[in-house]
Amino acid sequence: MPQFLPVLFILLCSWGPQVFGAELRVNVYDLPPHVFTLNGKPEGPGIKFFQDYLNPPNTKLHWVATPFARVLWDLQNNKVDVALFLVPSAERERYMRFSKTPLFTTSSAIIIPRNSPLTKAKSLEDYRGRTLGHSKDSFTPTELLKHGIKIEPLSGENVIERNIQKIRGKRLDGIFIPTASNGEYILRKLKVDDQYQLFVVPNSNLNLHVAFRKDIDEKTYQMIETALKKNQRVYRKLLDQQLSK
Repeated sequence: MPQFLPVLFILLCSWGPQVFGAELRVNVYDLPPHVFTLNGKPEGPGIKFFQDYLNPPNTKLHWVATPFARVLWDLQNNKVDVALFLVPSAERERYMRFSKTPLFTTSSAIIIPRNSPLTKAKSLEDYRGRTLGHSKDSFTPTELLKHGIKIEPLSGENVIERNIQKIRGKRLDGIFIPTASNGEYILRKLKVDDQYQLFVVPNSNLNLHVAFRKDIDEKTYQMIETALKKNQRVYRKLLDQQLSK
């Protein structure tokens, strides 16, 4: 019997989570209209899509809702297994692994007041010397810095709402947001879309992926990747349902 135990242990580890009902710790951050974190409980089309279409069979999901900066820390320190809606970069790929198939493709944008001279902007060059608010540790295109645009990072919750207050106080010229759909939704939610508008950054197509801790087991990674590739178009339909509410 003792000789059999090491072999059994190896087999158990290799069969993966689908056999034994393992748990996946999934980190999410507030990203309307994709993810809403209400009292620590995440909801929205991104949550439904992962639960219904990507989760490996017989695997229990444990949702971990945190501010964005904590998502990166948790993955880097193996506190979670998976995170949703992250942009790949050379820096991030040092400590996490990304799905090959994007979860969602969007464009970046800048929120500006409707009474700003920037409403006539045609390119990023028109923003040279301006100061934009941004979420700390979030993705920042190098093109912004190349055009002499200053970035003022802000951490914590409700970053867009707090940065709007900075615009009103003449402390910012605008707010950079990696995902235009997020900005559009927030402006509608706050009922200030008559006061602010979006400047969609030209040629800024951005792919948001599922991210994994670097040492995720290969079977779990491949199962989620295969399911994502198969059902990618379904997510757009779930998102459209959310936007129509």
